[in-house]
This record gives sequence, C-alpha cells and structure tokens, in this order.
Amino acid sequence: MPLQTDESPIKALILEDAPLSAMLLVKTLEREGLSLEHLIIDSRDALESVLTNFDCDIVLSDYYMPNLDCQEALQLIRAVDREVPFVLVSGKIGEETVVSMMKAGATDFVMKDRLDRLMPVVSREIQNARVRRERLRVQEDLRRTESEFQTFIAKILEVIPDGLVVMDEHQHPFLSNHAFQAIVERYASRLGYTEDELKTLLIEQALQHVHSESGSAEIRIGRKSE
Repeated sequence: MPLQTDESPIKALILEDAPLSAMLLVKTLEREGLSLEHLIIDSRDALESVLTNFDCDIVLSDYYMPNLDCQEALQLIRAVDREVPFVLVSGKIGEETVVSMMKAGATDFVMKDRLDRLMPVVSREIQNARVRRERLRVQEDLRRTESEFQTFIAKILEVIPDGLVVMDEHQHPFLSNHAFQAIVERYASRLGYTEDELKTLLIEQALQHVHSESGSAEIRIGRKSE
C-alpha cells in the first residue's frame, strides 16, 4: 500500500509555537518527496476549533508550548481519534516524559536535532494507522453482517410453528423462536421448573438426540423431583 498518491496529499496537524521550527518540519518532509497539506496551531482554542471537524493523517507536536499543554492536546485528540499517529518532535525532553506520553497514546518521538529520522517515522506511522483503520473497518463489517444474519434468521424462526433453538459453534443457544418460548412458559410451572431450568433441559435433551445414533427427536421431560 503506497504512502500516498498524487491525488491525496498527507494532511498534517503541527502543534508548534515557533513558526520557523514548524516550517522546518514541513520542508524536511517535502524534501523527502512527501506531498503535504499542513496546519500549524499553537493554542488550545485553535486545537479545539480544529477538533470540531477533525480530518488528519498525522499529528506532529512539540512538547513545550506556552499556550498549549502537549499532554492535554494528546488527550483531546485521542478523544476524537484513537488511531491518528501522534509524533512528538521536540528538543530537550526527559526520558520519563517521553515514556509517559507514549503510555498516554503518543506513537513515536523524534529529536529536533535528528530530523533525518522524521520521514521514516512519519511514513511508518501513517502506514500503521491505515492498517489499524482497515482492520477496524473489517471487524465492523463482520459485526454488522453477523447482526443482519441473526435478524434474518430470527424472522424465519418466527414463522415456523414448532419450537426451535439455534446454536452457535460451541453449542450454546443464541436464538430461539416465539414457539419455543411459549412452550417453556406453558409447561415450566406445571412441571415444577423455572423457565431457565426447563430451557436448559430441553436444549440438553435435544443435543443428546442430535448426537445419538437413533435419530429420534422425541423429547420427554418429567416432573421435577421435590
């Protein structure tokens, strides 16, 4: 998967209070051949305004800014986008601070005097984010498909007059029709069982018949012993 195409420049949000430092990041990436759309902000108010319609491929952030707390900025961004790469690009900064930011959701760290690392980090993090987003999209599609399938099966079950229960691959019931529930409600108290107890007995006996060689489907439940 290419990092970008001619039609899709990378969108970068740059949190930096020094305009020259911000432009140095931009020029460093552009010299490496990256087509870049960028926005530079240096205050919480500006960040909150951006987050109302957040559309960004990567965040590059200094750590020390007088009008914007980096840790708070990270929290605000993570509240609206958990996957966008957040790369610290700072000068002198303690190792404990870097570790704390990484634990809070920053994805990498580049020293300002080592901008030769910037392009490899940006390229890798954007690629990783795309992979994560695609994985999440596939998982969501699978959940939606499963939900639609269960709704479809449930509608079919309701038009069948016999009591039916659908089991999953672990032989756990996950769907039953109205006729099955009506049987349970009708006979549970007569036989001395709670509804849950009778459901369990009916399903257990049905499974025994399924796995038996007799092929018989007749189920008999006696009255519960006192």
